[in-house]
Amino acid sequence: MAELDEGQALVLWCAVLPDLRRAAVVGRWTDRLERAAVRVREGGSALDACRQFDLVDGQPGEPTRNVADPGSAPAYPGARGPRPPRAGRGDYRCPRGLCARRDSRDDDGHPPMCALFDNEPMLPTRVTS
Repeated sequence: MAELDEGQALVLWCAVLPDLRRAAVVGRWTDRLERAAVRVREGGSALDACRQFDLVDGQPGEPTRNVADPGSAPAYPGARGPRPPRAGRGDYRCPRGLCARRDSRDDDGHPPMCALFDNEPMLPTRVTS
């Protein structure tokens, strides 16, 4: 199985950062997580951050792990759910143009947010009818 590249790791990091932040509060390791988030936000390696928090295997060249199922293929975030949003359709992209993450509005019609950049709203890529 191929290793994630930096771009794929950045998408993964951005998608799971909200869940990591919730777990960090409970586990009392918020400082460590936020230091890693700042490093990535300032251009550091998202792949290293993913390895640090066990989102992928620790050594380069080893198979990656899925956050939900450690024995499965690499984790690539998708849309928030199978149901179309009730309001405001559209495809959204990274607000800074740094990663390839795509998302759609949630079931309540709220646009997706970028957790890496302090919950900055993601930008629409196109409007669908």
